[in-house]
Amino acid sequence: MSESTTFRPRSSKGWLWLALLGFMLILLTTFPALITPDEPLSGVSIPGLLIGWGIGIPCLLLAFWFPSMRYELQPEELVLIYGPLKLYRVPYKDIKKMTWQDLQISLLSSFRLPGFALFTVPYGDEGSVKMVSTSAANRILLIKTAKETYGITPADEEGFIAVMKERIRS
Repeated sequence: MSESTTFRPRSSKGWLWLALLGFMLILLTTFPALITPDEPLSGVSIPGLLIGWGIGIPCLLLAFWFPSMRYELQPEELVLIYGPLKLYRVPYKDIKKMTWQDLQISLLSSFRLPGFALFTVPYGDEGSVKMVSTSAANRILLIKTAKETYGITPADEEGFIAVMKERIRS
């Protein structure tokens, strides 16, 4: 099998949460400086601005990239992609198990919002899961290898599983 097959994730409004978070961080750290034009940055620290903008801009960038989330089944591996980032490569030969699961959200900090989970997310029942998903916890396809667990949410669930099984057998 020499061709690549691409699957999109389930639809979600997760990008709105990312955009809202980014705009709020930028606004909340910038607004005090704007309302005191005679005394620039009075009541606002430079570190506060740097933190607000330093987190807000990446959130806006992730919101912009949200529609590009996809799962590429390449000849030898599954590649989980977000924007220009090929976040994770999962060789088919390493896959031990695939299961659908609703995950228990942990109180530990991670990058997950309603309709969105990205990077390594801690879950109470599964431990750390490398997510590229349009859901934080509901109906996640867990792909387990000996070392890692990956979580995705393909829109065409049956089609994705069928192609994955075919690739794993080859």
